[in-house]
Amino acid sequence: MPNKLDELGAMNAISVEITLGQAVINAYMLPSGEKRLGIENVGLALGYSEQFFFTKTKRQSKTLQTLKNMGFSGEYIWVQTTPEHSQQEPLRARTVGLRDFVKFVTLEATKKRNHNAIILLAAFAEVGIERIVEDAFAGHSTNYLQYKIVHYRNWTHEEYEEVLEYNRNEVKALYP
Repeated sequence: MPNKLDELGAMNAISVEITLGQAVINAYMLPSGEKRLGIENVGLALGYSEQFFFTKTKRQSKTLQTLKNMGFSGEYIWVQTTPEHSQQEPLRARTVGLRDFVKFVTLEATKKRNHNAIILLAAFAEVGIERIVEDAFAGHSTNYLQYKIVHYRNWTHEEYEEVLEYNRNEVKALYP
């Protein structure tokens, strides 16, 4: 699949559907391998309307400012998928990155006490911890978890590495 934008500015993508409770969310993979989610069903997964996510993240509001403080990028990418039957029109969707999605769900769970968001985070956590434990038992690195922890603490990976290096030097100075 070529890595190009169509004439209307949508990037070609492959799509799949993922069931999240009573809602189905569309996931897309760009030619670069980046995975994104369609925003229309984010609101449905949280118990709201299809336009909820877009409305909350496009207009200046307390919600948007809080999300930005959490590192929310707000970057939308239009994607286009080719239907199975070639005579149908290509399908277009507005997408958001996985990190922005998680930040939005986290805000809904922590600030709004949205029961659906809490359930989603618990499910994501359980799936994630299973992967981490499986990787550890298989002898694979689990450093990716540390990278995620650093991100969600609002440090850059480089800042975290600097702190680790400083701590290593301090320990070496104490115990030559």
